[in-house]
Amino acid sequence: MSNETFIMDLAKLLIAAAWVDGELSNEEINALKDLLFTIPDISGEDWKQLEIYMDSPVTSEEREALLARVLTSITSNKDKTLVIDTLTRLFAADGKISDEESALLNDIKEALSKTHTGVLARMSKIITTSVKRRNETSKAATQRESRIDDYIMNTVYYQLESEHLERGFEVNLPEQQIRKLCFAAGLLARIAAVDSGISKKERNSIQFILTQEWGLSAQEAALVTEVSCQRVLKGLDFYRTTRGFFECTDHDERKSFLQCLFNIANASDMTSAKEVEEIRRISEALKLSHKDFIEAKLTIPRQNREVL
Repeated sequence: MSNETFIMDLAKLLIAAAWVDGELSNEEINALKDLLFTIPDISGEDWKQLEIYMDSPVTSEEREALLARVLTSITSNKDKTLVIDTLTRLFAADGKISDEESALLNDIKEALSKTHTGVLARMSKIITTSVKRRNETSKAATQRESRIDDYIMNTVYYQLESEHLERGFEVNLPEQQIRKLCFAAGLLARIAAVDSGISKKERNSIQFILTQEWGLSAQEAALVTEVSCQRVLKGLDFYRTTRGFFECTDHDERKSFLQCLFNIANASDMTSAKEVEEIRRISEALKLSHKDFIEAKLTIPRQNREVL
């Protein structure tokens, strides 16, 4: 079995484990998506399959079948390592691994050596706990309950809307387009902030992209740039931002967007190795191929890059 198929079966098993009680709220499903989105081996097409599993409860029979498929697919130490590494990335997505999760990982290692199925019940409990913790961690970011979904899912949009209220100035685009724009602006600002702060040249480059690629007026682009840079310097949730942009764009939009990220990286001096690596990380999170990344990177002349 290929690594891709194996990873998908494992991801489906994790979703099935989260459904163990037969209920997942919208907030918990979003938190589960956040966790699964950290797995770099899942493509855009794969993600569509996983969403089907997240759409409705998974029966105990399906869970057992998935577990059996994963266990019977393990034929080498490399496969066992892949399971542990994937679960470790999943549990560490919110920045820490609890004692309970660590204990489960150790038990899974032992179970894998014996191809024993008794860990499924504990896996279900831990996955459910991780989903709830991810959800609660995000909710703790603000007490403004009436707009909590905006704040959690798209903090650039949240701040932009707040600025609208204070300044009496609006971006003249449909709401969904503004939401997509805010995810994009957050990622552009993230690249600008990689090295040391955000320079005037980088801000100007973000504004230029927002006017040329998104059709904003100079005044609108200046406001979105200001808001996205402020928010990035305060801290943006990487996985929510990349998942948000992924879910509201198609492959061609995401591929084209990589060139915009490289244009920001090259706006001040040359494109640094840190900027290239951060764009690579974003590219992987957006489920783009290595070929897509290289093609975008080559739009920057070699003499303007620290790395080839």
